[in-house]
Amino acid sequence: MSVSNDLMKRYEILKNDRILWEPFFRDVRDYIRPRKQQIDSSHHISGERHTNKMFDSSAPEASRIMAMSMQQALVPQSIMWFGLSIPSGHALYPLNNEPSVKRWFHSVTEKMFYTMHESNFYTAIGEAFLDFTSFGTINLLLEENDAPERNFGGLAFTSIPTGQFVFSEDKRGKPDTVFWEYVFTARQAKQMFGSKKLPDSIKKAIRESPDTKFTFVRVVLPSEDYKANSVDANNKKYAALDIHYDSKTIVRKSGFDELPYVIGRFEKASGELWGRSPADIAMPDIKTLNKIRELELKGLATAVHPPLIAPDQGIIGTFRMTPSAINYSREPERFKFLRFEGRIDLSSLKANELKKSIRGIFLADQLVLPEKLNMTAEEVATVREQIQNLLGPTVARFESEVLTPLILR
Repeated sequence: MSVSNDLMKRYEILKNDRILWEPFFRDVRDYIRPRKQQIDSSHHISGERHTNKMFDSSAPEASRIMAMSMQQALVPQSIMWFGLSIPSGHALYPLNNEPSVKRWFHSVTEKMFYTMHESNFYTAIGEAFLDFTSFGTINLLLEENDAPERNFGGLAFTSIPTGQFVFSEDKRGKPDTVFWEYVFTARQAKQMFGSKKLPDSIKKAIRESPDTKFTFVRVVLPSEDYKANSVDANNKKYAALDIHYDSKTIVRKSGFDELPYVIGRFEKASGELWGRSPADIAMPDIKTLNKIRELELKGLATAVHPPLIAPDQGIIGTFRMTPSAINYSREPERFKFLRFEGRIDLSSLKANELKKSIRGIFLADQLVLPEKLNMTAEEVATVREQIQNLLGPTVARFESEVLTPLILR
């Protein structure tokens, strides 16, 4: 129990660090990704809408264009976007020129490529790119699907929302510890962990209400940091523990040869843990633009349906503004509509200026989306070169933090 308590204390400390970033995450959700759920520590209601602050779609569209452009350039579905070889610094590097070695690497690359196509990789990475260009930090989980009789069941990818995970880095600034908070029903918990190690509250729910939801935390950390009973991790490089949140009961222990999570940051300032996206720079313009649009709608409503000036006690009965309504008045000549003096044309000029600024920050006018999904190798190379010229450091970070660990795993 002391091990789980120590880990949960560490989890709460990392959550407190994330709370400092959550106002920005909420702004991104409210103005760019209104359908995104579980982006902070607050309680979430399934299907809850977050569009009450959004009056303009320029920012969501600009973010989407950047995300789709990066996806088409870095992980196109139509061609093999990665290859395998012996690293240049390795003693066996000259073997890369051997025909048999080339054939073997090509065969393995093909198998990996088609295995990804058979999985949900492109669905998950699409969601991850949208998070990448808006929230600035992504977490992609790669697991093996369940399969009977120890056969390979394929790959399963999960894009984890920012409000469900926290992480920490090693001395080189590389993420090496991940805490993932997730929810299972009692029935799902039994299927995943078996009933033997489950706490009594879940065992009772299995019998009486199997769809009752419970919160768990999965911790994956270097085995050297997991001092007690590290042999339970099967001497793997990374130890993994699933802990029931309320009772602090460890319901499963396992291990991994590689970290199953890949953490990617769009940009990372020195001394900071979480990433920053273009939305961080564009947010003041985004908020101003939405406020202008809100005021324009109010002004338009006033112009179309202006206030009425009427004498005191000049109406007999209830005054009606509906079409074909009949109103009775003692002084009809004194009734008039209040003239609207607002300058919607000036606000539209400022709004267009802000839209141009937002699209410029997200490079929406420079990143041209491909006209077709299945591009040729030459078309992919052209798009990739464009992305490389505009987002060189970001592309390099995404390749080193996300794509390379995924391929190695």
